[in-house]
Amino acid sequence: MLATGAGYYLGSVVGFQLRVPPATTSIMWPPNAVLASALVLTAPRRWPFVLLAALPVHVFLQIQVGFPLPLIIGLFITNCLEALIAGGGLYLLSDAPSRYDTVRRLVVFLLAAVIAAPLLSTFADAALVTLLRGESYWQVWKTRLFSNVLAELTVVPAVVGSVPIVLRLWRGTPRSRLIEGAILGLGLCTIGWLDFSNWLGRIPSLRAVSHQTPLAVQLPFLLWAAMRFGPTGTGLSLLLTAVLSAWALVHGVGPFASIAPTITTTAVTLSLIVVATTFLCLATLLEERRQTQQALRLRLQFEGLLSRLSSTLVQQPSNQMAKAFEAWLGRIAVVFGVDSLTLFVSPPYAAAPNTLYNWTDSLKDVRADEAIADQRRWALRSLELRETVLVGEDHHEDTEADSPPSTLTAGAAVPLLGEGQILGALTFGSAGELAMTGDVLANARLVGEVLAGALRRRLSEDALRESEVMKSAILQSLSSGVAVIDRKGHILQVNDRWKTFARTSDWMNGHPGGNLLEKCRVAFADGDQLAGDLAGGVSAVLDGNRKWFTIEHRTDAGLDAEWSSITAVPLNRPEGGAVLTRADITELRRAEMEAQRSRQELAHVSRVSTVGEMTASLAHQLNQPLTAIMANAQAGGRMLAGPNPDVAEIREILDDIVKDDRRASDVIQRLRGLLRKSEMDLAPLNLAAAIREVVELVASEAIIREIAISIDLADDPMVVRGDRVQLQQVILNLLHNAMDAMLDQHERARTIAIEGHPAPEPSVLVVRVRDSGPGLRVGSEEVIFEPFYTTKSNGMGMGLSIVRSILEAHDGSIRAVPEPACGAVFELRLPRHFGRIS
Repeated sequence: MLATGAGYYLGSVVGFQLRVPPATTSIMWPPNAVLASALVLTAPRRWPFVLLAALPVHVFLQIQVGFPLPLIIGLFITNCLEALIAGGGLYLLSDAPSRYDTVRRLVVFLLAAVIAAPLLSTFADAALVTLLRGESYWQVWKTRLFSNVLAELTVVPAVVGSVPIVLRLWRGTPRSRLIEGAILGLGLCTIGWLDFSNWLGRIPSLRAVSHQTPLAVQLPFLLWAAMRFGPTGTGLSLLLTAVLSAWALVHGVGPFASIAPTITTTAVTLSLIVVATTFLCLATLLEERRQTQQALRLRLQFEGLLSRLSSTLVQQPSNQMAKAFEAWLGRIAVVFGVDSLTLFVSPPYAAAPNTLYNWTDSLKDVRADEAIADQRRWALRSLELRETVLVGEDHHEDTEADSPPSTLTAGAAVPLLGEGQILGALTFGSAGELAMTGDVLANARLVGEVLAGALRRRLSEDALRESEVMKSAILQSLSSGVAVIDRKGHILQVNDRWKTFARTSDWMNGHPGGNLLEKCRVAFADGDQLAGDLAGGVSAVLDGNRKWFTIEHRTDAGLDAEWSSITAVPLNRPEGGAVLTRADITELRRAEMEAQRSRQELAHVSRVSTVGEMTASLAHQLNQPLTAIMANAQAGGRMLAGPNPDVAEIREILDDIVKDDRRASDVIQRLRGLLRKSEMDLAPLNLAAAIREVVELVASEAIIREIAISIDLADDPMVVRGDRVQLQQVILNLLHNAMDAMLDQHERARTIAIEGHPAPEPSVLVVRVRDSGPGLRVGSEEVIFEPFYTTKSNGMGMGLSIVRSILEAHDGSIRAVPEPACGAVFELRLPRHFGRIS
C-alpha cells in the first residue's frame, strides 16, 4: 500500500508536468498505469486495499491543482476502472500476468491493458471533464486515450518487471549486468538531454535528423535495450524516452521548439506508441527465443545427466548406489535451479522415511538440517497422498499451527512408487523464488522414476540375497518340475521334481551350468519336434518378444496316455532369464475328456428324447409316402391286368413310386443322422440348408399342432464351421420349446419365425427363432440357460443348457431377447466361415 501510494504520487507529479494548459488531460498520465502495475503484482484479494491506498494521494494532489471535488472523485473512479480492467484482463487471460516474455503473453497485455482498459475508461473520463470543465468531449477523449495508452505501454512493463529485479538485485545478479544496465540508462539520458537542449542541433546533419524524425537519435539505445535486457529493460528505456519527449514537447525545447504543442501532441504521442509497441514486440520475440534456447540447453543437459545417472545405477550393485547419488543428484539439482535436494527412503514397517541423500547449495544461506526438516514434512505429505505435492505461495502446503517456520519457501515432493509399494520420496526446494513449471515437474518425475527403479532393484537384490535359502527350499517343495535358466539358456537351478520328469527325455536332463537351449536344438536336429518347439518358445521369452510360452505334449509309452505341459515365463531380474515349469496334467485332460463324453451322451439323450416326443409327426411323415407308394402300386397292378395296359401312365406311376420312396428315405436318413452317436466333427456346412432340413422334419408335428413356421434366410450361403448334427439339435430344441410354449394358446395365431442373416460384423452370422407364445418371465433371460431350470411340468431343464454348451463349443453364443409383445426370441451368433463347403 505504501509503495502504491508513493508510485501514484510520483506518477501524478510527472503527469501534471506533462499537461499543456489549459487542457485538463496530460500528454502522458502515468498514475493509472501505476495502479494497474500494483494490481498485477498483488493477489486479487488485496486489490481493494491497493486502490484505497491511492485515494488520499489522488485527492491531495488534485486539490492542489484546483479541481472541484466532484471532478476529483470522478477522475479517481475512472482511474481505478482503467486499472481494474487492465489487471483483471491480465489475470483472466494470461498464464503469467506479470510476465511479457512470450508472444501470447504480450498480445494479452496489449489487448487487455493497452487497448481495452484505456478505451473503455476514457468515455466516462471525457464525459466528466466535459461536464465539469466545459472542454471539448472528443478532444479530451482523444488526448486522454492516447496519453493512457502510452502510459500503459511504457509504465506497466517497466514497473512490473523492475520490482522482482529490485527485490533480488543483490542476490545472484552478475555485476557486469548491473554495469551494462547503468551505462545504457546513463547513455539514454545523456543523448536525450543533448537532443532536447539543442547541443546536437549545432551539427547540421544531426539537427536535420532530430527535427525531421524525432527520437531517431534514441533508437540505437532502444535497440540495445531490446536486444540485451528483454521487455523489462525495453519498458524502462521507453518510459524514460517517452517522459523526456513529452517534457520537451510541453516546454517547447529541442526538436519541438519551433512548433506549438497543440499541433504536435497527437503526432508525437502516436509516434511514441508505435515505437514502444515495435520495440516491445522485438524484445519479446528475442526473449522468447532466448528462453527456448535456454530451455533446450537445460533439457539436453538434464537428459544427459539423467541418462548417465540411469546407466550408473544400472551398473552399480545395490550396496554402492549411494556413490552414484553423490556423483549425479547434486548436478541435477543445479540444473533444476534449487537450493536443496533430498532423497528419502521408506524402510519396511517404518513410520517415517529416512534420509538417504541430501544436497544443499553451499553458496546459499541455507542450513542442510533445516532444509531436510522442511522437506521431510513435504515428503510425508506426498507419501500420504501418493501424488506430487507443490509448496509455495500459490500452492497448498501442509502447514499446522505448531509447525516450525520453513527455511525453504518453494519446492515440491515427488513420491517414489514401485508396483504399488512406497519406496520413498524425492524433494527439492528453494529459499527464494522457484518457477514450478510443467517442465520442472516433468523432469522431477523422470528423476523419480529412475530413482524408484533403482530403489526397487536394490530392494529386490537385498531380498534375493537374504532369502536365497528360503527360495531354494520352496523350489524343492513344489510338486511341479522347475528349472531356472539365464538369458543364454544356461541352467541356474533345478528342483528334484524336474530331474524326475527329465528322465523321459535326454535333452531335458541337465545340471546347473549346462545349456538347456543347446540340448533342445540338438534334439530338434535329430527329429524331436517337441524340443524344437520348446527352444523357439523359450528363446522368444528370453528375448522379450513374448510374455510367456506354454506347450503341451502327450506320451503313450505306458498302457495309458499321459499329458504334461511346459510353461516358460521371464525371470524378474536385471540379468534376464526364464523360469520353466513342467506339470503333469494327465488327470486334468482325462477329466476334460470325461466331461466332453458326458456332454455328448447328454446331448444324444436329449436328441433321442426330443425325437421320441415327435413320434406322431414322424409317423405321419412316413405314412404319406408309404400310402402313396401302395396306392400307386395297386393302381399299376390293375392296369397291367387289363387287356391293353397304358405303358405311359404306368411309367408315370413308377416315377411317383420312386419319388415317394425318396421322400420316405430322406425322412429316415435325417432321423438316422440326428440320432447318430458320434464324436463332434467340425467341417464347413451351409447353416441355412441344415435349418431347412430340421424344419422339414418337424413340419408334420407343426401341422398337427396348428403352428405355422416361416423361414427368412439370407440368399447368400450361410457357411459356418461346425458339426451338422449338433447344430441341427440346437434348432430342433428351440423349435420344440417354441411349440411347447404355445400348447395352451388359443386366443391368437400360433407362429414360429426363423430369421438368418449376417451381423453388422461381417465375420458373424445371426439366427433368430421367434414364437408367438406368452414369452419369458421378467428377469429369467440368463437363468433359463442354467442346468435343471425348467418351466415345464415334465421337463428336465437340460435343453437350453445343452444348446448353450453346443454353441460355445462352436465359438458361438445364444441369448434371450426380451420382447414381451412378440413372445420369446432367441438369438444365435456363430462365426462365419469364408471357405468353401467340401
